[in-house]
Amino acid sequence: MMMKKSVLIFSKVPAIGFVKTRLSQTTILSDSEVNLIAEAMLKDTIIIASRSKANIIEIGYYPEHSFNKLEKIVDSIQKTHDLTIPISYHLQQGSSFDERFESVVQASIDNGNDFIVVLGADLPYMPSSLINSAFTHLNLKENLNNIVIGPAGEGGVYLVGLSRSFIPSWFRKFKLFTDGVEIIQIAKFCKLEEIELYLLTPLVDIDIEEDLVSLLAFIEVLKIAENNDNFHYPHYTIKAIESLGLYIKEIKGKTRDRTIGKYKPSDSNAS
Repeated sequence: MMMKKSVLIFSKVPAIGFVKTRLSQTTILSDSEVNLIAEAMLKDTIIIASRSKANIIEIGYYPEHSFNKLEKIVDSIQKTHDLTIPISYHLQQGSSFDERFESVVQASIDNGNDFIVVLGADLPYMPSSLINSAFTHLNLKENLNNIVIGPAGEGGVYLVGLSRSFIPSWFRKFKLFTDGVEIIQIAKFCKLEEIELYLLTPLVDIDIEEDLVSLLAFIEVLKIAENNDNFHYPHYTIKAIESLGLYIKEIKGKTRDRTIGKYKPSDSNAS
């Protein structure tokens, strides 16, 4: 029997002052500029998901009143890239992160999916092969109740892979996202419940200025590298960054002290 596989994108709908607020707080970027980058990263994430072996893309979103905007974003991607993979939507329900996560995972299971890979929308260069690796680990015949996680910066996770045998209320019961460092909480939970845990390659998602510096540097390498190990070339995110004139600003005499700079429209270096 063919197992139904879903990529579930867990994301806020891009809106000025609502998304990636830590990024606007730690950089010279305004709320509207951060929102432009967040929307571009969401678009790249949809493309990444569409190139995986998933049978469906689901988007777990909030707030409810922004659905029309989300639908327009998705429609534009579908038309531009001629995507044929089905895309459905689930409104995040609940007051805590764990409750909202539980609600969309439960909705995906109710939607008939056997394997679910949950992504954020802030890792626009992630290779689709990592999603496929998660599906492979979840489909091991000897143990259908296992978990796959992709470790991110600051002890977070950029990917959570689950099978339909996972009980979504465990997120809330064990406070997997709200009662400590996420990756440690999940690891302790797996040990307690005797659930097999698989780790994917660690990657840095985009939350604060240091992350954005890393992204800009990696994009410059992607433009040149002949072999990029199948990393996604984030066209939408690159376009947003270039439209804002962003660059890595180095401080002389300090090897690691780098920040985000922004070219002025009249600056000749902006070309």
